[in-house]
Amino acid sequence: MSVIPQRPMGFGEILDGAIQFYRRDFGLYFLIALVGALPGYAMLLALGTPGTGLDPSGTPAVGELGFDIAILLPAAALSWVGTLAVAVAMCARLEGGAASLESAYRGALRPFPSAAGGHLLALLIAGLAGGLAMIPVVVAVASAIAVFRDFVVGVTIFGLTSLLAALVVLGLWFCTSFAIFPAVLLERRTAAAAVRRSLKLGKGAWLRILGVMLVATIIRDGPSLGIFALFGGFEMFTSPTTAGTLSPGLQAVQNTLDLLIGSFTKPFLVATVFFLYHDRRVRLEAADLETAAAAMATDGR
Repeated sequence: MSVIPQRPMGFGEILDGAIQFYRRDFGLYFLIALVGALPGYAMLLALGTPGTGLDPSGTPAVGELGFDIAILLPAAALSWVGTLAVAVAMCARLEGGAASLESAYRGALRPFPSAAGGHLLALLIAGLAGGLAMIPVVVAVASAIAVFRDFVVGVTIFGLTSLLAALVVLGLWFCTSFAIFPAVLLERRTAAAAVRRSLKLGKGAWLRILGVMLVATIIRDGPSLGIFALFGGFEMFTSPTTAGTLSPGLQAVQNTLDLLIGSFTKPFLVATVFFLYHDRRVRLEAADLETAAAAMATDGR
């Protein structure tokens, strides 16, 4: 991992280092992510852009919602495979080897069960934590309404406690998942072992990991949300009568922009994961000394 500084890194250094590393093979990582997103993009064009789950009258459209899920879930799964392929290519470059589009997807076959299982396990943990986190939220809101007898106060308490619970759950998700790709690809760990590895490296640094990963996630997903808003996506939720009014041509443009920009930002998040993983190893396990000792042993031969 000579391309990563062999020392603890600051918050900004991790993000800047991820950007610089990504830039070295920008075209390759972009192409890998693009290929992974193309099947989902083709499904959206062939089957139609998902709606909002509402019919024009504002009534929940169960059939439409099911149709949306039937498109979005496979598309997301295929896109995740592309993310794994990007991680495989970055892993090869971190170890000083060569990487290509073919080798990235071929190399994703072996670690796929462990990487997918690890992320599903982390998602299950975060989901269960989210359910438990809602218990104190409900108790706090009920208590506030009983004490103050004011609906506005109850809504305010609900918003604040829900935000706190969301941050806790999000922090747990990041801490259980941020090191899964490195643990599987660099350390050859199984799904459960990769999650345990992530939790171990995240010990005592939940806020730091939450901050780094939250910024990286915003950079990855922010442009897509901007495109969604630009084409009136959020208006479909606030004004149900606008649902389904976007022309097929504009839908195709929206999907195409989302495809290109999403493929552009996704590798940055993957690079951030590797830099954050290395930073935590240096801080907890003195990985910098381990690397230096290995280099000295090699030079002495």
